[in-house]
Amino acid sequence: MSALTEASKQSIQALYSDFLRARNLKPRLGQKQMIAEVASILSRIHQDGDPPIGLIEAGTGTGKTLAYLVGALPVALEREMPLLISTATVSLQTQLIEKDLPDLVEATDLMLTWSLAKGRRRYLCPIRLEAALDTVSGQDAIYPDELTLVLDSDDRHLVEGLSRAWVDGSWRGDMDQIPEVITDAVRLAVTTDHRRCQGRQCQSFSVCPYFLARDSWLESDVLIVNHDLLMADLKLGGGVILPPLEKTILVIDEAHQLARVAADQFTSQIRIAQSLGAIKSLDRVLGTLAGVLPQSHRLRSDLARLPESLNGLGHQLADWGKLTLAKMRDLDERDFSHQQGGSRYRLGLDDVFPWPTDGHEPVQQTLNKVQKILDWLKGVSANGSDELSEHDAEMLAAQVALSMGRLESIPKVTTAMSEGTAEQGDARWIRVGQDVRYATPDDPTDIEFWVSPIAPADALRDDLWGRVGAAILTSATLAHQHDFKAPVEALGLPHSSGLIVAGAFDYARQGVLRVPAQAGDPRDEEAHATRISEYLNSRVDSGLGVLVLFTSWRLLFRVEERINQALREQLLVQGQLPLSELLSAHQKKRLTGQTSVIFGLQSMAEGLDLPGDLANEVVITRLPFQPPDDPREATFAEYLKRQGRDAFAELSMPAATIRLRQAVGRLIRSETDTGQITVLDRRLVNTRWGRTLLQELPAFQLEEQ
Repeated sequence: MSALTEASKQSIQALYSDFLRARNLKPRLGQKQMIAEVASILSRIHQDGDPPIGLIEAGTGTGKTLAYLVGALPVALEREMPLLISTATVSLQTQLIEKDLPDLVEATDLMLTWSLAKGRRRYLCPIRLEAALDTVSGQDAIYPDELTLVLDSDDRHLVEGLSRAWVDGSWRGDMDQIPEVITDAVRLAVTTDHRRCQGRQCQSFSVCPYFLARDSWLESDVLIVNHDLLMADLKLGGGVILPPLEKTILVIDEAHQLARVAADQFTSQIRIAQSLGAIKSLDRVLGTLAGVLPQSHRLRSDLARLPESLNGLGHQLADWGKLTLAKMRDLDERDFSHQQGGSRYRLGLDDVFPWPTDGHEPVQQTLNKVQKILDWLKGVSANGSDELSEHDAEMLAAQVALSMGRLESIPKVTTAMSEGTAEQGDARWIRVGQDVRYATPDDPTDIEFWVSPIAPADALRDDLWGRVGAAILTSATLAHQHDFKAPVEALGLPHSSGLIVAGAFDYARQGVLRVPAQAGDPRDEEAHATRISEYLNSRVDSGLGVLVLFTSWRLLFRVEERINQALREQLLVQGQLPLSELLSAHQKKRLTGQTSVIFGLQSMAEGLDLPGDLANEVVITRLPFQPPDDPREATFAEYLKRQGRDAFAELSMPAATIRLRQAVGRLIRSETDTGQITVLDRRLVNTRWGRTLLQELPAFQLEEQ
């Protein structure tokens, strides 16, 4: 039985018709279908059973943003539940805040408030600013802060400029609205994270830009976040940064990105050198406290025992590093992948690198002692004490919190590395700072241990989907072969039903998908790079806007080395300029009719809007399968094979389908756009699975040479 009230139904219908009338637009069939589906899902809020959750794939041109706003806002407002919209890209956040929501309010006179929620690092921390000022002005604190010590004399005027703007009120502490360009070192020094933040116990809580902004979030009808912040809040327990999940209607736009972001958030790692540095930092803080606390203080016994415990932990870390190096020397170099001057080894499901435990105190016991001291310091920072000032306690608490943040993953990571993961299927890998092809790793501290879920289903099943008031997951690319099985399994969703809404564009009339003579098998990368460069050289005099998408930096650089000088003069490469500047330069060239070519990676295949003549051609250099050395996907594939399942069909194909559909979606952005998709990977038409991929793409005219 529907719980959608007659008032909500009328509000939804009126909101949509008023908007269309004000903008002189005609209703779109797909948009109406999506509005109805959103309303139907939300009608089940507070009914018996699980929270209502729905999946909607809305093809490009549907107008899905307007559809979920119209379908959800009347219900959210009537029930007094905030509408939380999570996106994967800044561009969609900007579109919602600067265009979609203002347009809807202006066209309909809807009474509505909205905010953009951001993490702590996007706001000034007044306490950190004070510490940075002490550093650059040469003043001594009870213990110099580790992060501010990286500042040099050139940073002094930047810190002082931020301080003046903060004090005189010309800047309110939003790091995205900073009054001048600052270095990464300054940004890191004057911001904080959840570990170091003292929250309500902080002396500057009443003027803290982050908490002042957070107050406005909690009062807003619509709150816009990114997937990272949504998952970070969930990792902290949910409802810590954002409104309580149980009272929230959640819309996850660009939902095809959620599994990756969630897996990243729930990844843990240890770097031995960093952990040893954290232990040294704790030793210095403990020494400072021992010098100021009286013998009768209740923390004295912990302060007396902790140095020995920390020393033991340091020896365990160093020994583990040595044992790991010794074991890795016996491995074949072909078992490693290589990146940024280092080497990475992925553990198989049964591989172990045991943590040395003999004769040592359990790590968690040591960390519990440190946490006890941290809790006391936080209390003193709020209330003061005879032994320590509030300011000094706050500085010391920040140091202990930073060190704890670098040590807290040790129990989880060491357990995962010491035991096989055939049951839960965690991905595990080790990175050393040397390239094993050219040198034998010899520094036991230059090692990183990583543990990551191959899919975040377990983390999301109960903590998100079992708690949220209601949820809508949507994207232009969510289903595979008209089925939602892949995202449902990856995300731990309770059911796999959903709606697929066709896009609004006439692809057969507006575009061509061409496989030219230069297309070939990309597995011979040198030959393939030559073929790609030959094709691109032929486009020099085309007078087109061309987006060329690569699956790796390595292939991009090899092609860049081979193109002719004429093309180099037309080329813009991702990363060589800030994205806004790169797109501006591209637009200027296209406005004068010049050929302009952009080289980019997969990140440019999503969320990048190049309408009209900004993208007349999109070139797919290689079908976008994950590299075979990606540790999560490789472990997942091993896990599926062990269960007798087809990893290529269940994992690789659905993921590649989504990436390829996103890439070709860069071409047609409106009803008037036309252009060409060029695929230089002949496997799309020469293999059975390639033909399957082809069937998943929009119905462009196909031209094969």
